[in-house]
Amino acid sequence: MKSTRYLKYAFGEILLVVIGILIAFQVNNWNEGRKQRIEETKLLQSIKVDFEQTKATLQALNIRREESLSNFKRLIEVRNSGDFSNELHIDTLLAKATFTPTYNGNTSSIAIVINSGKINLLSNDSLKSMLLAWPSQIENLIERELDAKVVTNEEWVPFAQRYTSVNDWFKNYSFPAPSKERESKVSKDYKGLFNDRRFENTITKLELLYIAAKSRTNGLINSTNSIIEIIDEDLENR
Repeated sequence: MKSTRYLKYAFGEILLVVIGILIAFQVNNWNEGRKQRIEETKLLQSIKVDFEQTKATLQALNIRREESLSNFKRLIEVRNSGDFSNELHIDTLLAKATFTPTYNGNTSSIAIVINSGKINLLSNDSLKSMLLAWPSQIENLIERELDAKVVTNEEWVPFAQRYTSVNDWFKNYSFPAPSKERESKVSKDYKGLFNDRRFENTITKLELLYIAAKSRTNGLINSTNSIIEIIDEDLENR
């Protein structure tokens, strides 16, 4: 009988130890899960801030592209009018045509999430997929922007400066430039510029590249809206 009671007592002690270990293990898991949820929440908030800023940047870029397209339209209108007497106006339009809107692709939290493996902290699979696809979407946009920059720097500027004075292009701008105080000695031939076939051809290429970049940017803006919406829903349900 004594041995039976001893075995029951020993078994009870072992059972209590096992239960204690299981409870401790469960509490530890709960604490780890709580820490992960807190870290995920901070990560979601950081990603949201980045994408809100990115969205604003992308919208501003498309506004600049619209301005560039409008500027090209005004240059074509000057060509069609045949009136090249307003040199300051034409020079200003030529200067504006040298500015190529570009996106620097700076979404620091996304780089951290992907490169550090923290993307595994995110519980929403749809959000994971969209974040993983984001870098390639940005790369596609930047390719179009670089194409436009190449056409601007290697075709448009070298061509336009053959007929006009780069010195005078920026006379109407507020930022300080030595050319504002300098009289140009370069002879200008606006009629030759507008009648050269390269004028319309180069502008057409730039217009097509800006329209393509604008379309890709609109797609990115739609993606930012979806990402922000998913994040808001996740944060609201916590």
